[in-house]
Amino acid sequence: MTIDPRVGFWLSIALAIIGVVAAGSTQLTTIFGEHTANIVLAITMLVLGAGNAVNAILHAIPSGPNKENEFPLGPPATGTKP
Repeated sequence: MTIDPRVGFWLSIALAIIGVVAAGSTQLTTIFGEHTANIVLAITMLVLGAGNAVNAILHAIPSGPNKENEFPLGPPATGTKP
């Protein structure tokens, strides 16, 4: 299985946007109140953490043809040294 590198690229852009929302959530306190701002910040932090973990795994998946055996997180290919 190969993954198009553009998937990781767009995921990185989405995570950057979420990071901006998280950083800007300090300003949400004056608009929506402290409780809502804390909820937004907690959700964005969870999404950023999970998204970055998924993005790291996507970048480990080989993107070229016939490179399925080069996946560093998978078992070693048959007949090759680990």
